[in-house]
Amino acid sequence: MKKEDVFNKTSREILAPALNGFVLWILRQAQRNGIRRLYFLARDGYLMYRCARIYVERFQLPIECRYLCCSRYSLRLPMYHRDMKAALDYICRGGTEVTLDKILDRSGIGEEEKRITLERMGMTEQRKTPIPYPYLKKIRQKLEDCPFFLKAVEKNSRERLPSLLGYLEEAGLMEEVPMALVDSGWTGSMQKEICQALGILGKKGRVTGYYWGLYELPEGVRREDYHCYYFSPEAGLKKKVYFSNSLFESIFSAPHGMTTGYEKVHGQWRPVYARTDAGRKRFLEELEKILLEYTRNQAASMKHIEDLHLIRGIQETEKSLSRFMGKPKFQEAQIFGNQPFSDDIFDTGDQTAAGRMTEEELKANHFWNKVGKMSGFSSGCVKESPWYEGSAVLYGKRPGYHIFMYHLYKYLLYLKKETDFKYKEKKNCSG
Repeated sequence: MKKEDVFNKTSREILAPALNGFVLWILRQAQRNGIRRLYFLARDGYLMYRCARIYVERFQLPIECRYLCCSRYSLRLPMYHRDMKAALDYICRGGTEVTLDKILDRSGIGEEEKRITLERMGMTEQRKTPIPYPYLKKIRQKLEDCPFFLKAVEKNSRERLPSLLGYLEEAGLMEEVPMALVDSGWTGSMQKEICQALGILGKKGRVTGYYWGLYELPEGVRREDYHCYYFSPEAGLKKKVYFSNSLFESIFSAPHGMTTGYEKVHGQWRPVYARTDAGRKRFLEELEKILLEYTRNQAASMKHIEDLHLIRGIQETEKSLSRFMGKPKFQEAQIFGNQPFSDDIFDTGDQTAAGRMTEEELKANHFWNKVGKMSGFSSGCVKESPWYEGSAVLYGKRPGYHIFMYHLYKYLLYLKKETDFKYKEKKNCSG
């Protein structure tokens, strides 16, 4: 089958039904909960926003859909100075091939400040070297012990806060309207950060969120403010194992770049976008056409928003999505795995969703090997792929075996996360 045919078939038969199932769930939940305004967070929320508007218009729903331009970077950086401990935790978190360059990019400081920081740390030569996960704690401590770095981060953060607050206020988030955020999810941190920023402005009312899935929740939030569709911190173990959040972000995204901050243009706050790859933009625009065509046809075939004749179809879609993400075919891995992907601040364009991996690198992600390196029991870095299953299919000699061993790792990882979450919730309830 031609690549174009595989792209069209996958988009129409798997991706479009999956996204539409989520959007319909959001709108039903919003109606039941009395929500009158939905903010879809950039960039994962872009296609959700476009689809939701079609259903709202078709069924004349009393819900307003808005698109909120933000990113982890644009939200967190202005808030760093209010909690430097949390800022350092975020700046020094793990990721795919974390280097000192990536860590300093997360801090938001300028190039000259980065150079001076590296000099004072005595690590100028190591700025592009991948950092083993256990060593990130040492890097964090070095940065915490560097007054120059802390002062630079704090100064830059304070300067950026007014523009973030101005944009959020102008977007209507301070208005007394029952509202909720919509996003892909994973940790729910952006909801917490938006609420903290609104708290500075004096907002009193609650802002809840609707998510495709959450693996965990931020500290100090209320569970009832976070609504999950596909999986939640306490449930959906099998779905988590056969799901790739990195691939999800790579596919369901916007044709514009990441929001890096905000600027005032003709008296109004506007988002500042990072540059985006032209080929990537074309891919997303083609996908958008297919998804919107599917949505229009779906909306036309439904009698009302609570039409449940698609329940069986949704269950079939979930099976198809799990198969596509968890055990992809070679051409699927080629087409969707070769899209640029970054799990960090900026899209550098040097990484794809299904990154190239050697047989040894694939083996290093097997359960015991990965646990040993991540915990520090064995030395070296684990080269990770955003979509490991795609990498195994494209580059592995025994893709089925690699995927089985990797899924064993994911199964035990998410089982532990669910157990820990349930224990914490039970402890909070009894306390």
